[in-house]
Formats: sequence, structure tokens, C-alpha cells
Amino acid sequence: MSEAQAGAARTALELAAEHLRRAEFAAAEAVLRDAIARKPANPQLHYALARALIAQHRLPEGIEAARAAIRLKPGYAEALAALGEALHAQGDAAEAEKAFRAALRLQPNFQQARQGLAVLLNDTGRPRDAESLLRQSVAAARTPRDAAAASHNLGVSLRLQRRYAEAVAAFDSATRSAPDLALPYYTRGCALQHLGRIKEAIASFRAAIARDPIHLDAHHDLNQLLYRLGRDDEFLVSYDEALGRAPNAGVLALAKAKLLFQRGDYENARESYERATALLPESAAAHGGLALATARSGQPELAIKEHELALTLAPNDSNSACTFAETLLRIRDPRKAREIAERAVSLAPDNQYALAMWGLAARAIDDAREQELNDYEGLVQVFEIDPPAGYDSIISFNRDLDRALDGLHRDQREFLGQSLRGGTQTLDNLFGAGHPLFEALRGRIDEAIAAYMARMKEDAEHPLRRRRTGAFQYAGSWSARLSDCGFHANHVHPKGWISSAYYVAVPDAVADKTSKQGWIKFGEPDFDAGFADPVRRAIQPRPGTLVLFPSYMWHGTIPFHSAQSRTTIAFDAVPR
Repeated sequence: MSEAQAGAARTALELAAEHLRRAEFAAAEAVLRDAIARKPANPQLHYALARALIAQHRLPEGIEAARAAIRLKPGYAEALAALGEALHAQGDAAEAEKAFRAALRLQPNFQQARQGLAVLLNDTGRPRDAESLLRQSVAAARTPRDAAAASHNLGVSLRLQRRYAEAVAAFDSATRSAPDLALPYYTRGCALQHLGRIKEAIASFRAAIARDPIHLDAHHDLNQLLYRLGRDDEFLVSYDEALGRAPNAGVLALAKAKLLFQRGDYENARESYERATALLPESAAAHGGLALATARSGQPELAIKEHELALTLAPNDSNSACTFAETLLRIRDPRKAREIAERAVSLAPDNQYALAMWGLAARAIDDAREQELNDYEGLVQVFEIDPPAGYDSIISFNRDLDRALDGLHRDQREFLGQSLRGGTQTLDNLFGAGHPLFEALRGRIDEAIAAYMARMKEDAEHPLRRRRTGAFQYAGSWSARLSDCGFHANHVHPKGWISSAYYVAVPDAVADKTSKQGWIKFGEPDFDAGFADPVRRAIQPRPGTLVLFPSYMWHGTIPFHSAQSRTTIAFDAVPR
């Protein structure tokens, strides 16, 4: 390369760097592509282009640009780190880890690669390994921003290990290093919730929003917490205040609409979705939400055009097809609903909600395949759990288990977006927390799931049976406690494969086999799909009983009247 060409490349890189600093990513890209057209063998230009593309979330192009830089300059650590970042964002954790580790072999103290690898380790369930790297990063940080990033990520590692007090200390260090950043305040609020330091958590979420009014996670977690505390006068106020500061932020209107919808306030949700569609006319989520809110507010015929628009905008979105199928069932068009639900299943064969909607549509037109999908007698199975070691009866074990759960049911009411009505749900996953009672129960449940899987017949076409691998893991575990008049609304478990209810304590009212108060029921959806007798099976809960069933199967509970609580532990299992 001539001296003139080298100078031109430096000029392009400097100009692109200034655009990147100002978050003018498209402008940086234009400068770099022009420079590459004239100097295609310059690896620094390809690396800078990769950074510009990754910043625009154009990951395949960013990956290719990073690889071009590495081909031109083998051992280019910065490009390897950028490649790792893009591969991680694209979901290819294994290749991303290879890229980060290759960069660190070249430059053992390279902060960008070390931080990138640590974040990946956190995301892939290896926070202890990440912690070691991040402590090195904290010690080696040269700027306040670097120190804040390293301390924040260290806090995440500690929080994933349930070392919440240490995590708060790390987040505090991050906020001291960079007090203008929103993210450390948000993650600090999450850790404080787990410690039961609720006032501080609320203040921390609000501090994050003050620094970034469009911090959607902080808004969501703040308002979820306010709702569970019963502070209705403050609920959703943060969205309104933020929209006052950023009136064109359609994502805020969309996020507010989702919480209104989850609360069952369909009219106000519809109004917020309308604002979101005006600000985000190309958003399938906004149009799909408006459609469903319109349908649930009693005008399903008016919702059809919005559903069709949502599917046009996102033709490969399985969930948009699912909600469309629901509305079609509401207007008693089951054949069209089955067609749309089949599309949802073809797009995402393991989408539990899509399978549930297909089952309803098939049932509405007497499609015999529905009986194979929802084999209520064969696929809903009841297990009597033996007392763990050290207990002579399941009653004494459950008594201790119920007491242990008392300290975890801290809220005044349920989470929004969950099925529970009239009660509380625990915040953390129970299994894996190290509590001896929960781990003892988990051991017995492991045995029941193994037996459930062993009873499955071979069937490469069935949505439940075809996924059997012989091994499983828990995707989530929690406790629900219902009080007088409480119940679970009919629902499915979108993140599961096998779902459950283990009964820790039940009210005396469940003994009435006529009213079936507090019983778990199967087959009835959460809307009127036109079935004369929607419940296909109901099971009386008893302490020590575990019920296992496919996650796509509609289920809920019949409300009960009693001063006694109904306490369960539930989980989702997925193939491994």
C-alpha cells in the first residue's frame, strides 16, 4: 500500500470512528464501504465495518466483515473479539467462545475479549467461571467506563450464583465508577428484590429510568413490583412520565399496553396499542396486540384486519398466527383457525401455545387427531411422592416444606402475566437454590419424570413423545399459594415440555367431589371457543400428589372458598 493510500485509509478510519462514537452507524458504514471499495486488502477497514454492522444488529454481515479482517490479518485479536460478540448475539455460543478464547491466547489481558467471554459464560450457565475472568477485568480496568462494565458483569455473575449481597456491592461499585449509566442501577434493583430490600429495589429501578427513560426492563420490573405490592396509584406512572420525556418512543406505549393487557384492562390496553401502532406502523407486535385487545374487549370481528396486518409484517412469527387463531375461534370459524394454527405449528413445531391452539381448532371440527394430541387419560398422570430420607411420612415433609415457603411468599398479590389469581408466587427458581428441602423434593420428582418419560410410547410425529431424549432439565421451578377465592386461570406453559403441580397443602374444601373446589382441570381454554362442555378431566389435589402433563395442554383450577391456603410447587421440564 502506498503512503497516500495508507493516509486515505487512516482518514476513513478516523471519520468512521467519529461516526461510531456519535452512534451514527449508517454513516460510519457508508464511509467504510467506500474506503474498502478502494482499499479492499486493508484489514482495519473490514474490522471497523464489522463494528458498524454489529452495532446495527446486522449480525450475518458483521460476522462476514470480521472474518474478512481475520483472513487479511491472521491473529487479529480485535477482529476475533468482534466476531465472538456477533456470534454470541446470533446464538452460536460454541463458535463465539472459540473466537473469544483465540483472541485471549493472542492477547491474554485483552479486556474486550475477556469481558465478552465472561458475558457468554454468564449466559450459558457458567457464572463461576465468568467470575474469575471478571475479577481480573475489575483489577485491570484503566478507565471508569471499563471499571463500571467489569463490576456490572461481575455483579451479574454473583447474582446468577444467588450471592445477592455480593452482587449488590459489585453493582454499587459500577454506579460509583459511571453514575450516569442506567444498566447497573437496573441490575442492582433485581438483586435487591431477591434480598427482600423492596424500597431500595424500587429506588434503584427508578434511578435506571431517570438515566434512560426508555429502559424497558427497568420499567417492566418496577411496575410488576408495584403491582404485586398493591401500589395501584403508582402502577404504570413511569411509562406516562417517560412518554412525556420521549413522546415518540413507541416501544414505551407498546410495553405499557402489554401490562394493561395482562391486567385484563383491555379497553385501556387497546388505546395504548393504538398509540403504539401509530408510532410503530411496521411493528407486528403492536398490530397483533391491538388485534387481541380488540377481540378480548368484545369486538373480535374488528380485530381480523389487525391480525392479518401483523402476519403480513411478520409472516414467520408463530405467535402472531396463534393469536389470530384465537380470534377466529371467538368468531366461530374453526376451520380457518385450524389453518392458521397449522401455520403457527409449521413455523415453530415446539411452540406450546401453537399446539394448544391447533388442538382447540381441531376439537371444534371433530378432527380425530386432537384426541391423539390431547390424550387426557394417558398423558395426564398422577404420582404419589414418597417421603424423602429423614421423614417417616409425606405429611411431615410437606409441613416443613410449607413453612420453608412462608418466607418466600413475600408479595401482596400475583405477578402480572401469570395464571395465578388471588395469591402469590415465589420470585426465584426453587430447584438449584441449595435449600435441602427443595433439593430433597427435586430428587423424588426426578424419579417421577423419569417414570413418566419411560411410559411414553415411540412416536416420531407426536409433539410430546417425539421430543423424548431420555434426559431432561428444569426450565423453571416455583411455588404458588392461593388464598380464599383464588384460582389459576386456564393457560399453557410456553417454555415447557412437561409441566406439573405438586401439592404441598390444600384446603379442606377440595374434598367436595361435587363442586370440585380447588381441583386442577384440563381442556378448557381461557376464552369462549364455543364448547358446550370444555373441561375434559379434573383431578382432586391431595398433599404429596404430583400431576404431570404436556405443557401445551390447557389447564387451570376451579376457585375455592376457604380460610386455608392451597400451596403448590410447579416446574417446567424440557428435553436435554
